[in-house]
Amino acid sequence: MNVVVHRWLALALAALMLVAVSAGCAKPVKLVPVEGVIEIGGKPAAGIVVQFLPQASDGEKRPTSFATTGADGTFRLSTYDGKPGAVEGTHNVLLADTLEERPAQGSRAVKPPRLASRFGTMAGGLTATVSEGGEAIKLQVPDATP
Repeated sequence: MNVVVHRWLALALAALMLVAVSAGCAKPVKLVPVEGVIEIGGKPAAGIVVQFLPQASDGEKRPTSFATTGADGTFRLSTYDGKPGAVEGTHNVLLADTLEERPAQGSRAVKPPRLASRFGTMAGGLTATVSEGGEAIKLQVPDATP
């Protein structure tokens, strides 16, 4: 073989090895089990989708976790790829009511919403801290009905 071809192959092999080593050095994300309960106006709330969005100050991407509450208001978080738990640290929490009536545009809702709309946004101000071996998380929000 030609010397130029050997050098090209050696450079290509070195580049592939560098990419493989770099991919293997990605910092694994540690998930911890998270269970909790959501109460609206002091009562357990069924049918609430809860989403935990990690606050990352270091710019590192971390997975969000979510769950839907059962009849007793309890939830168990998992990531969108099905792994149980959430990353440690502080999270912004978003809530959405799957049982909320959504009438056609221009029609009035018969039943008032249980949740204030602000809890479905980052500006809602709801946060929770996930820690390994921590206690169950209890999220209490006021009833949106007057």
